[in-house]
Amino acid sequence: MLEFLNGYSAHVMYVLLFVLLLLCGLGFPMAEELVLLAGGVLVASRVLHPLLMLLVNLLGVVIGDMFLFGMGHGVRSRLTRSPRFTAWFAQKLERGRPFFARHGSTTVFLARFVPGLRAPAFLIAGTMQMPLWRFVLIDTLASLIFVPALCAVGYLFADHLEGIAAWFRHVERAIATLLVVTLLVWLCGRHWGKRKSNTTATPP
Repeated sequence: MLEFLNGYSAHVMYVLLFVLLLLCGLGFPMAEELVLLAGGVLVASRVLHPLLMLLVNLLGVVIGDMFLFGMGHGVRSRLTRSPRFTAWFAQKLERGRPFFARHGSTTVFLARFVPGLRAPAFLIAGTMQMPLWRFVLIDTLASLIFVPALCAVGYLFADHLEGIAAWFRHVERAIATLLVVTLLVWLCGRHWGKRKSNTTATPP
């Protein structure tokens, strides 16, 4: 990451940080934590100005999240116009809206700090038609904590960036694995419950 950025001037580095964070929001296979850490390291190296770096990173994070939110909103719009959009799926979406109306803000806020959960939560927020202003407000408040914290870690521990980056990668993989296992357990439990219910309902 740093080797890639160090080949450019400071002005270009700001643009690259912004673009990389946008790509992370669109699903590019790179943890945005690494980009934010790199920003802090570049400030420690006196290559970038701290306030301008924070502003660029904050905008990159929030706008990238808005892309994910918009993708979720677009998926719902296409599904509702599709002839294959089943009544069952429509019912599930409508059933989830009251829950997301009550807990959506908390979910979006906490998801900003959890690698692996961030993208699904923001997509679901768009699918559940959370108001855009509300999503941007909550995400911005969370990012005002998340972005400076990660940049500060990169700044304070610039000499140990490789170890910190490796730790973040391990955490992200562990969380992603945990989410997949939890989903599989839930699906298996749901399938087993349906089979048991059908067996009980079948007359002898």
